[in-house]
Amino acid sequence: MKLPFVSTLTFRYLCHYEDKMLFGVAKPETGFPFVSAFTFSYLWELFYFLSVMKRGFIYTILLSILLGSCNHHDNEKAEILYQNGVEMEKRYMPDSAVIFYHKALKRLDESNDNELKSKIYNQLGDLLLEHNIYETARSAYQQALYVSKELADKSNLSHAYRGIGKYHFLYKDRDSAFYYFEKPIGFFPEIKNREERSSVYNNLTSAYKLKNDIKSALECNAKALSLTNDEVKRLRNYAVRGQLFAMQMQYDSALFYLEQASHSEEKSVKASAYFKLADLPEKSGITDSMKYRYLQEAYRLSDSIENMAVSHQIDRQEQIRITSDLKEQNHIRLIVSITVSIIVVLLLSIVVFFIYRKHLKRRNERIFAHKWERQEARAQENENRELQIIDIIRKAGETCSKHFKESNIYTDLYKKINSDKESLSYNEQKSFQTTILKEFDTYLQQVSSIVPLTDNDAFLCALLQLGFSTKECAACRGISSETIRSQRTRIRKKIPQNFLSQGLGIVILGEENLSKR
Repeated sequence: MKLPFVSTLTFRYLCHYEDKMLFGVAKPETGFPFVSAFTFSYLWELFYFLSVMKRGFIYTILLSILLGSCNHHDNEKAEILYQNGVEMEKRYMPDSAVIFYHKALKRLDESNDNELKSKIYNQLGDLLLEHNIYETARSAYQQALYVSKELADKSNLSHAYRGIGKYHFLYKDRDSAFYYFEKPIGFFPEIKNREERSSVYNNLTSAYKLKNDIKSALECNAKALSLTNDEVKRLRNYAVRGQLFAMQMQYDSALFYLEQASHSEEKSVKASAYFKLADLPEKSGITDSMKYRYLQEAYRLSDSIENMAVSHQIDRQEQIRITSDLKEQNHIRLIVSITVSIIVVLLLSIVVFFIYRKHLKRRNERIFAHKWERQEARAQENENRELQIIDIIRKAGETCSKHFKESNIYTDLYKKINSDKESLSYNEQKSFQTTILKEFDTYLQQVSSIVPLTDNDAFLCALLQLGFSTKECAACRGISSETIRSQRTRIRKKIPQNFLSQGLGIVILGEENLSKR
């Protein structure tokens, strides 16, 4: 009785894992995660089974420790993957770094280690922002913001806010950038990382500089310098400070800080310092020959940075190929494993389905063929009967019309409605209506068996059988031609659709008789 429940839970977990892999949320690097899926499922079943035993409490504690150690192993693996990503960044292989960061995040998918998650999301956001993939970078920062809000150490939260601020800064949205750069000031004492505190003031320096508030920018820059112990960041701050002094035309200070920054080991900082030195005016003591030398060195460093980007592009293509192969292999391995687990049930279901489908198809074909034959015969019979009824109505109308036209009443009526008078008097209308309805009684009974007619409708049908035009019918009724047309339309709507399609409307509404007298 235990096995079906175990199999069901295992299959459901594997299906969930397969879905996550297909959508890029989870993907095993080797066969281990697949084994982990089975292991986790059976361990959970064993946990459930032991918990209801007499000594289940002790076993439950032991299993909890075991599952916790599995979780801890995932966290350790994620930390290693994260460090590999950082190493790839140092080697100027950002695509490889992105892959490692995503793998680390997948490892942490079910983990509660929000500190590591937020750190990886921030690192990923910085990398994407550096390579101009702005929207994806912003999403990474927002994820970091979400997972780091409840942490006691607000360093990662501050980093996330700064990342979103840099996103707006690059889009020249000054107000939004300044808003996000200022957010960490509200919880500054809770930021434990000293370098993160320095970075907060660095970003505020950039924001104030963009607003041309040089005084505030210099104050923030000084605070950033007082907090940082990183040599590269210190020299980068010197480059910014030198530029700020140059903007205030304090060229001696500007020259001092820019020359200090030009000794940086980081090529981008060094190139930036040389460019800024070349921009200083002659009154700062920079001669034309010195400017030429600074520019020459700055361009040389820029070319070196560009060449590294080219080698990165070559490495990127190779890394994409390797990653694609790995994805395909892992996907096939997982699909084959699941297929083997359910192949017997699937084949049996297919066989039963096709047998039942074949039987049902034959049965339905016999039923439909019999119904179709009966429907065809009935339809043909109804069509013949309807045509016979229409023919009887036509002949009855022709007979009544012929007899009436031979009487003096018809002659008298025809003369009066075609005289100069606009219409007949009320007494004449009633007299002629009574006479015509009596003369066409046989025809009108036939029509009424199919179409429900009022006295006025029956009178109009009789007049139309005599071949009267719309104007002549209006004169007989003492109404307008438009009213006659509306009445004809109403009568047509009363005719059943099957009789209408067979031509009953043409017969009773007088289209056949317009030329007859």
